[in-house]
Parts: sequence; structure tokens; C-alpha cells
Amino acid sequence: MALVDVDSWLTEYESCSRLNHTLLSQLNERDGKIQSSPDYNRLTLSIQVGIKQFDRELQQLKYELNGASKNKTITFEEIERRQRLLDALQSQRQILQNKYTNTTRNDRAALLESNWPSTSATRDVADTADEDSAAIIDVERLKQAQIDMMEQQNQGLETLSQTLARQRALATQLGQEVEDQNDILDNLANTIERVDTGVNRETRSISLINRSDSNTCGYWVVIIVLFVAIVIVALW
Repeated sequence: MALVDVDSWLTEYESCSRLNHTLLSQLNERDGKIQSSPDYNRLTLSIQVGIKQFDRELQQLKYELNGASKNKTITFEEIERRQRLLDALQSQRQILQNKYTNTTRNDRAALLESNWPSTSATRDVADTADEDSAAIIDVERLKQAQIDMMEQQNQGLETLSQTLARQRALATQLGQEVEDQNDILDNLANTIERVDTGVNRETRSISLINRSDSNTCGYWVVIIVLFVAIVIVALW
């Protein structure tokens, strides 16, 4: 049975690889921004959302590769090649986490140093400024988080739609293959039935011929006996 040439694993791998490059670019871009600035906070939220998406896609790739290995839908060499690609992505995931964690830790330390109060008056002014800045940052974070979530959801829905389309195409092809196989089996059954009927007919014909041969032999015996009797009577 021919299989449809549809392989979503490689497509999903390429998507995950592109996401990895995007996150690295965002981390590098964030390093050049001022700490606690709107751009810095926007990039931080986007990176957090992207890392979570990266983890989901990585788990999906691992799950599908395990399934392909168990079902033997691809060759052993291809499974080995894809496992190496997956290992490389997992290494990139660790690099992303280390870079994000180290940068965030350094940023927090620098922020604490720069905001350390020298007097109580300075502390009061700093606290007021921090509250106002935090309120603005929270609003900006919320807006950007909503935008990023919408973009991620749209990308996820698009990927899901493509996957469902491929699965429908595969199911349609498999259904057609099953119908073709059923037709072949029906034709084979009809052929076997015709052959069986012919064999039975020929068997009956042979039986009739055998019975005819038996009757003919009996006639010849009777004729020979009568001939012998006539000869004996004539000689007597």
C-alpha cells in the first residue's frame, strides 16, 4: 500500500528552529536596552512566552519521533538523523535558559545597586518614583503580553490547521487505498468462485464418463458369453 508523502515532523522542526533563532535575537536585542525601559520589559515578556512555546514544540517533536520509532513508519537511519536534530534543539534550549537566567540575574543586581537609598528622604522620593514607574510598566507589560499571546495563538492555530489538513489528506488517501484493496479482494473471491464452479462441472463430467465406460464393459462381456454359447451349441 502506498503512503502519502506527508511529513509534518520536519516542518515542525523547522518552525521550532526558527523560534530558537528568534529568541536568541531577542535576548541579544534586550542586552542593548536600558533596564526597566518599556522596550526592555516588552522583550522580556516576549522571551518568556517564546521559551514556553519552544518547550511545547520540543515536547511535540519528541512525542512524534517516539511514535514514528515504535510504528516503524520511517527508516532506522532517518530516526537516528532526526534524533540528532532533536538533541541539537535541546542543547539550544539549555543555552537559551542559561543566557536568559544570567542576564536576568545581572539585571536585578545592577538595579538594586543603582536604587540603593542614601537617606530616608531619598528613599521616599525613590519609592514614589518606583511606584509610578511600576504602574506604567505594568500597563505596558499587560498590553504587550496580550499582543504576544495573540500572535502566539494565531501561529499555533495556523500550525494546527496545517497539521489537520495534512491528516485529512492522509486519511483520504488511506481510505482510497482500503477501497482499492477491497475491490481486489472482491475480484479475487469472484475468480475463486468461478474456478470452483468449473472444477465441480468437470468432476461431474468425468464421473459420467467413468459410468459410461463401466456400462460398455458389461455389454462386451454379455456379447462374448453369447458368442461362446452359440459356438458350443453349434458344435454339440
